Amino acid sequence: MIERINSLLNIFDVGDLKFFVLVAKKNLKNLVILSLIISLFVLVISLNQEKKYLSSATIVIEPEENKIVNIEEVYSIEAQSNRINNQMAILKSDEVQEYIVKDEKNAMKFKNLYSDTNQNFFQRIFTKRKIIDDNFLKNILTNNFSLRNIPRSDVLELSFVSTNPKISQLALISIIDSYQRYEIDSKIKITNYANQKISERLKELVAQMDIAQKKLSNYKKDNNLVDTGNVKELKIKEIQSISSRIVEAKKNYQEQQNDLLSIKVADGDIDALLAIKDLRSRDEISNIKASLTANESNIQSLSLIYTKKHPKIIQANDLNDNLKTQLKDILDENIQQKAFELSNLDNFIKLSEDELQKATDELRIVEEKEAGMLKFSREVESSRKLYESFLQRVKETNEAQNLQVSRLKVIETPSLPTSHFSPKPSKNFIFSFLISFIAVYGLLYYREMNSSVIKSPEAIDSLNIPQIGILPRVENLKRGYHILQMFVEDSASSFAESIRSARAIVESKFDKNKSYMITSSNPSEGKTTFAFNFALSLEKSNKVIFIEADIRRPSVLNGFYQFDKEILGLGEIISNSAQLSEVIFKVPGTNLDIITSGEKRFDMSDIVNKEQIKKFFDLLKMNYDYVIIDSPPVQPVSDTLILTQASDYNLFVIRSEETRTVSFMSSIKKIQNVGAKINGIVINDLDTSKDSYYSYYYNYSPAYYYNKN
Repeated sequence: MIERINSLLNIFDVGDLKFFVLVAKKNLKNLVILSLIISLFVLVISLNQEKKYLSSATIVIEPEENKIVNIEEVYSIEAQSNRINNQMAILKSDEVQEYIVKDEKNAMKFKNLYSDTNQNFFQRIFTKRKIIDDNFLKNILTNNFSLRNIPRSDVLELSFVSTNPKISQLALISIIDSYQRYEIDSKIKITNYANQKISERLKELVAQMDIAQKKLSNYKKDNNLVDTGNVKELKIKEIQSISSRIVEAKKNYQEQQNDLLSIKVADGDIDALLAIKDLRSRDEISNIKASLTANESNIQSLSLIYTKKHPKIIQANDLNDNLKTQLKDILDENIQQKAFELSNLDNFIKLSEDELQKATDELRIVEEKEAGMLKFSREVESSRKLYESFLQRVKETNEAQNLQVSRLKVIETPSLPTSHFSPKPSKNFIFSFLISFIAVYGLLYYREMNSSVIKSPEAIDSLNIPQIGILPRVENLKRGYHILQMFVEDSASSFAESIRSARAIVESKFDKNKSYMITSSNPSEGKTTFAFNFALSLEKSNKVIFIEADIRRPSVLNGFYQFDKEILGLGEIISNSAQLSEVIFKVPGTNLDIITSGEKRFDMSDIVNKEQIKKFFDLLKMNYDYVIIDSPPVQPVSDTLILTQASDYNLFVIRSEETRTVSFMSSIKKIQNVGAKINGIVINDLDTSKDSYYSYYYNYSPAYYYNKN
């Protein structure tokens, strides 16, 4: 089936319009009658169908404004994603329908209108009387209501179909009104629900605020807290003062300790002792030092005059010893004083550090109390702010409740149909006629394509491929004659004349020293008959070689002529088992050379490619004016597609009344798909008795001229 469809498509590709016209002309009467019958049947059905009326309206559903408070976001009551789709779903929902059917006044309008709806004769006979109740109305609203969103907008188009125009209009009006009521009621419900929840929350917040305030009061009472700020500030100043005293005391302690150590190290050395800053600054030590210096200078002076035992020297030495004893006493006193001072400083530092620790602990306690009080104060403040926030929400939701309006805005009000849109008998009649005509024609065309054969040259005129020759049907072959060499055996026949005409056209349109491949769609269509007779017509004045290229199924040449040696041919050349000189034979009684298919049988496409074949043909063209190739048919094998690409010109043979149109078109398409083309068409076996023009031409013209000679 797929191959047949592809064949039909191929015909469209080549533009065979004439065949379409021929099929239409042949079956026009039946086409019209059958199409009319179908169309009349459709017309009768259309006339007896209920008339349907379409009412339409256009609305827009505006987005929700983010003002006051968004309860939907807080409580997740209504999803906001895909807003338009959601609203469309609501418009078609059972909730909206419930608003319509529960409105007794509105529902009664529907029921009265449906009761008044007329039914035709067929409907009254074949249709049960409908029970108009709430379920019936819901089904009507569901099945006959439709809407669509205009792309890239919030606009919706609503439509309703009914057998009564007033019902169509009323339904849309009711749906729009019900949606608006549903939306407002939903908002009010949401607001009431929110108020309820907020009121409950307010009570909780009041209780929380009271609890927090009590906790704060109790905490202050328990910790005797009035103003922690002043206490904390005083404690910080106290700690700073104590810390300063400790630092100063430790500095003084270290200096005294260093002096004491230096005194001990000096061990009475006056100079070392005087290097100590604290001692050096004392007058009594400085005086003793000055006296010692003066006495020692006196001793040195006296020693120059007196001996060591002289009273003055002894007296001076005694004074020196005395001064040193005084100095030692003073130093010992200072050492004891410094030790005492160090002890006092150490005690002072310890007491100050204890005082500092106490103050620090007291500050920490104050800070802890302050942090606790701050925690409870924050709880109180947080509860107060949350309470005030919800109190404001109550006010806002109460205001919003009084301002509820629908987001649905009507752009075009529901229309009252003045005429029915369905059925349309005249339109249905015309449309059904066209559809049935095309459908029936398609079936007929499909049948013709699969059963039709090419009968005349006119059938292929639309292909724009030159017709090289038209070979007449040979009814009664003369005794001893063979169709393969009809051109030379019966040169005065119309068949021979048609070969001459084909030769003349080829010589005028195409060049010498070229290769000519002759093929057909299927076997037994006369390609070999034309090819060999065509070669015989050329050999009188040209050097011609004929190649039997159908290796897998050779023609009759191998058995038609008796050769005096082993038959070698194209198969041996391709398989490299013979030389060119070994495969060329001459047709007895002619100058025509031939290459038979040979003895080997194989698929040519498995062994060689187009370039190798082309080189072989080019070699032959160097020695011959015409290289005639009798190829395999296109449909059964793939060898032909290689030969078409390698040949200079491709001629296609059609057998009149036998070559199927589908097969022919498919063959052309195959050749075109490999990048080759058909350069000419030969129509074989044409029955000239069925066409007055061809009958006159073939039956009279050749005989007339040859009888004259």
